[in-house]
Amino acid sequence: MESRTRNTFVLLTIAFAFALQCVSAVDVSTTATVNPAAPNNNSASGLPAPVNPAPVNPAPVNPAPVVVSPSEDIAKTESAPLTNNNVSKHIVEIEVYYEALCGDSVNFVSNQLLPTFNKLSKFINVVFIPFAQGNISINTDKPSNLSCRRDKECDADKVHACGIHKIKDSEQLIKFVNCSLTEGFNSSNKTVPIDVCGKNSNIDSSVITDINNCTNSTESYKWLEEYMNKSSAAHVKTVPKVLINKNSTEDFASTVPFMNAVCKQIPVELQPEDCKTIPSGSDTLVVGVLPIIIGAFYFIKMI
Repeated sequence: MESRTRNTFVLLTIAFAFALQCVSAVDVSTTATVNPAAPNNNSASGLPAPVNPAPVNPAPVNPAPVVVSPSEDIAKTESAPLTNNNVSKHIVEIEVYYEALCGDSVNFVSNQLLPTFNKLSKFINVVFIPFAQGNISINTDKPSNLSCRRDKECDADKVHACGIHKIKDSEQLIKFVNCSLTEGFNSSNKTVPIDVCGKNSNIDSSVITDINNCTNSTESYKWLEEYMNKSSAAHVKTVPKVLINKNSTEDFASTVPFMNAVCKQIPVELQPEDCKTIPSGSDTLVVGVLPIIIGAFYFIKMI
């Protein structure tokens, strides 16, 4: 009897601890920086499993897509004004510092940023900053020097820089960035298929040609230098680093749903239905812990 009582106490203690972890993981105040759980320095021999891009919602984005620009001084995408002035005053600014061949960057954009954009494009403004761990030295009298963490990553970063500056439609841009990340990362030669991603993103053939020409020239160097300086100012140590409303005072694990973090920045009275249906900590508690309690009950009966 004493042994059975002790086993019961231990199992219930484990279940209770797990429940507290679930609540704290989901209900944490998410107002700052999304960082990966650990740095990811991929090598040719140790890459994570291939990442499949998240599907882009085929339904029209209403209202017109918000602007996605590489920096504040880049010209804004021409789009129809938001019909709700209150919404326009509460746009959530999202800055994504990433690397073109980093598995964590691929996972974040494909599995968290893109689904969030599909549902909350009306409320967010995304700024892409590739080359976040790269270095470049531009010289007028000799060839410029580029260095990146991973093999062929500088070439992939150039594709992203050119795409960001050549694509003027925000929905097309986020599709192109997502495709370039997933296809480039999963390809055997780590090369971004510009034509494929351009067509898949419904980009005009003339723009695709501009991106190809830009990538094969030194046109992107000035943008790479800008990204390097911005990443240094943001103290980027690991990628992806994601700032929400430029707030970097608190880190939280990438396991917390990114959409939850964004929704918390939107006033309650303006939140769309998609924000209101995100599972709460208590929902996670029931779904995650109840099976453990039931399993513990049957385990105890077998003792």
